[in-house]
Amino acid sequence: MDWIDNKTLLTPTGGFLKNGFTHTVNIYSGCSFANALCGTFCYAQHITWNTKGRPWGLYGAKENIKETYIKDYDRIKHPLRGKAKPLRIYMSSITDPYVPQEKSLGLTAELLEKMISRPPDVLVIQTHSTLIGRDLHLIKKLSGLCQVWVSMTVETDLDPVPGFPPHTFPPLQRLGTLKAFKDKGIQTQTTVSPLLPLKNPIGFAQGIGEASHRVILDHFLIGDGSNGKRTLRTDFVKRLNTGGYSEWAKLEKLWEVRNIFQTVLGDKRVLVSQEGFNSV
Repeated sequence: MDWIDNKTLLTPTGGFLKNGFTHTVNIYSGCSFANALCGTFCYAQHITWNTKGRPWGLYGAKENIKETYIKDYDRIKHPLRGKAKPLRIYMSSITDPYVPQEKSLGLTAELLEKMISRPPDVLVIQTHSTLIGRDLHLIKKLSGLCQVWVSMTVETDLDPVPGFPPHTFPPLQRLGTLKAFKDKGIQTQTTVSPLLPLKNPIGFAQGIGEASHRVILDHFLIGDGSNGKRTLRTDFVKRLNTGGYSEWAKLEKLWEVRNIFQTVLGDKRVLVSQEGFNSV
């Protein structure tokens, strides 16, 4: 893994997240979860300016995280001319902020510490990793200074999923971590993105309801940023077919699961795709 020279940390949003967020933050480049289940469908593997022809994986980590955040923050919130601008951050849009390397490097923790002295207006922390539990104390403190959402991806209640590689962390373990944040009064959401086959949709919805304040459902045909074209370039659908779940590649399954979740959780707690992700 290489260290990446870092002149700016806050990247203006566009596309999928433009209606809810002003900036994204990606501390790491690439992702070391590439060979896990989520790596089979990850849309970021198709972003050519990021991969530069390399196999999908972790490429590096950015240097001078705190210093660069301070510079970017002050430019937005304390400009030499004009008024302060909104700062609504989605962390992260391309790579997980809690890749395994974060355990030793602590770069995400460094940024959260700095945010306590320079809080954004909104921060959504999106992860697949239970390592986020390490930073509960920092995130709790930050949640008293700005609007914070801890967002955990849990695509299915199946473990393992037939035809797919292993999960990064077991689904129940991820929901347990999310519940620990909810129990501390921090806003939490579960992202079922993309929707994978479910064994017990009602039980899954109940578990999500205990762990989070709301859920965002998504399907690769509307949520991968290309109406499914990126995902269809992978072997994702082939894996579904091999596992005996071909019907889950159809958009109708999303609406079927949404109706079940709305029955269990109520309409207001169940959001869908782009509109849901931008609801901050």
